[in-house]
Amino acid sequence: MEENMKNEILMAIQGVNIKVDYIQKEVAKIPEMQKQITEMQKEVAKIPEIQKEVVKIPEMQKQITEMQKEVAKIPEIQKEVAKIPEMQKQIAEMQKEIRSISRSVAIIEYEHGDKLKALFDAFTMTKEKIEEQEKINLVHEKKIEKHDLEINYLTAQIQGA
Repeated sequence: MEENMKNEILMAIQGVNIKVDYIQKEVAKIPEMQKQITEMQKEVAKIPEIQKEVVKIPEMQKQITEMQKEVAKIPEIQKEVAKIPEMQKQIAEMQKEIRSISRSVAIIEYEHGDKLKALFDAFTMTKEKIEEQEKINLVHEKKIEKHDLEINYLTAQIQGA
């Protein structure tokens, strides 16, 4: 019986050793699990920031819709761009016409320069005379106002007497 008990004890010890080995292996996994938990906590901490970005999605969708509308305008813009060569031709023609007009103006200025100068001199003299007359008129207006006040005063004196 002692032999049996010994065997049972040995078997129990072996069972305990197996369990201890299993527990030690599982305990050895704890640091790695802690690292994984830490990483998961970091990822979970990012969730509010991600939620903030998710809130922006409807606005982004609106912007995309607006961009799509703008992109839809491209064919029309391309049609307008296709007109540019013709416009450039028209501009070149206008530039030729402007040069021609400039030449004509130069000729007119040359031919009528003295006449224009005389007209401008007359205009300047007339303007100066008008300005002088306005000054004289201002003096007369002030005198008339003064006389008007004096007449009103004297009339009031006569009527009050």
